[in-house]
Amino acid sequence: MKMRLHRMFSEDGFDGVERAEPLMEKTYILQCRYLNQVPAPTIDRVIEEWPFLSSRRCLYSHFKLLTDVSIISKLREAIHSKGSTIVKFCQGLSRYPGIAEVLANYDVEVSDKAMCVLQLLRTYFKEPQDAIVLEPEPSATAADVQRMTRLPSTPRLIVQGDMIKPAWLLSIEGQVVMGPHADFITGIASLFSSYYCLNLQYPKESTCTLEFIQRCFLGINPDTGSKSKKKQGGINQQVCSLLRKLVDFEWMAT
Repeated sequence: MKMRLHRMFSEDGFDGVERAEPLMEKTYILQCRYLNQVPAPTIDRVIEEWPFLSSRRCLYSHFKLLTDVSIISKLREAIHSKGSTIVKFCQGLSRYPGIAEVLANYDVEVSDKAMCVLQLLRTYFKEPQDAIVLEPEPSATAADVQRMTRLPSTPRLIVQGDMIKPAWLLSIEGQVVMGPHADFITGIASLFSSYYCLNLQYPKESTCTLEFIQRCFLGINPDTGSKSKKKQGGINQQVCSLLRKLVDFEWMAT
């Protein structure tokens, strides 16, 4: 089956992803064994061995088999409902450093709510601006980004165009592995899925934002253990605090 997948990719590239998905599901255990090796394979090797894992469709399918969570539908629902609560909650934090600036660039009619929510969470947790999203020159192509920018080793979303309706690329281990694509929710899904599917820990500079997405948006709530490099047990207290504040805010608003 793996040889068939390689043949499909060599013949059709990512145009063959729909045909490849059933075979990717059947070889899921083989993929897990490969990805969980010690030491872990590099992203170059992963793409060489399992090229369809760098497609959105197969990445989300692998994530679903791993976690039993349909990440796109979960994220869309969360951004629509909980995302609105986060925006309204943050509107009351105008003196909080950076919040007003994020909201000033958000237009409910035309802006991408997923981008706004991600930036609000990152700002609220006081995580660096480039902790999850990188913003090269608006006209930069994927090749330009790869050639001109020193990309971090941990996964990043790279925005093309403006922040109102951004296109995105995904980089892992310093190389662009996906994109450009529209629909920023699929970018968040791809970034987040990569941590689980590739068995990566959350980097300390974006731990809070990623754990909030994990627990609040996707409902992945282990009582113990963490994907954070900084904290290996228990639940992040900053995340818990914001979750409680949002529950109280929703209750007061009803």
